[in-house]
Amino acid sequence: MHFTFILKKNLIAMKKFFVLLVLGSLFVTGCKNGCNKKGGDQPAEDSTSYNKGERADTLVNTPQPDSAQIRITKDSILTSLTKEVLTIFKDRQYTKLDSLIHPEEGVRFSPYATVSSEDKKFSREEFNKLVTANKNKKINWGSFDGSGDPIMLTAAEYFKRFVYDANFVHPEKYDINKFIETGNSVNNLKAKYEGSDFTESHFSGSKKNGGIDWKSVRLVFKEVGGKYYLVGVVHDQWTI
Repeated sequence: MHFTFILKKNLIAMKKFFVLLVLGSLFVTGCKNGCNKKGGDQPAEDSTSYNKGERADTLVNTPQPDSAQIRITKDSILTSLTKEVLTIFKDRQYTKLDSLIHPEEGVRFSPYATVSSEDKKFSREEFNKLVTANKNKKINWGSFDGSGDPIMLTAAEYFKRFVYDANFVHPEKYDINKFIETGNSVNNLKAKYEGSDFTESHFSGSKKNGGIDWKSVRLVFKEVGGKYYLVGVVHDQWTI
């Protein structure tokens, strides 16, 4: 009888141990699946979690520049190019211009506001030859207003008379894609250079001459692959 009592006692102890073992296993399993949860409603982080700083491109919306910012940037570029081009003509360092000339369309020089297909046009190579090997050669640049006589000048003579005939590096007035003053000649710049941008550097006429001695030079630029190149140089003044 004593033996039977001991056996029953041992069986009860074993059952308690087994129950505790099962409960312990359930607790460990539950902890693995839910211990990372906060408040019971937050998803657990898995092994594929990443540093948010490494994915900023997908998590943060990068602000895009508005049209005003784009215009300011574009205007700054055109203004800088205008000063660079005019400084080349001022200093007569003409060989420096070839890298600014449009690589495919070249550059056209118009002595007056009306742009003509007969105006002299040069590729980069042709312009470089014009101001080096042919610098002393007189060529026909068009016709003088009024007399109609041919404009037979060397490159340097033409640039002094029909490009940089005033201190345009420091103009009295300056604007972008707007005409400051026009004369009697038909101004067809926008039609001939459709889709391009231009700047105008201007000096008003003097009172003693009734204002008819005003002068402007317009530089026309065309964008290629995000870069602007010179395609036209248009001189303007009072004409008969």
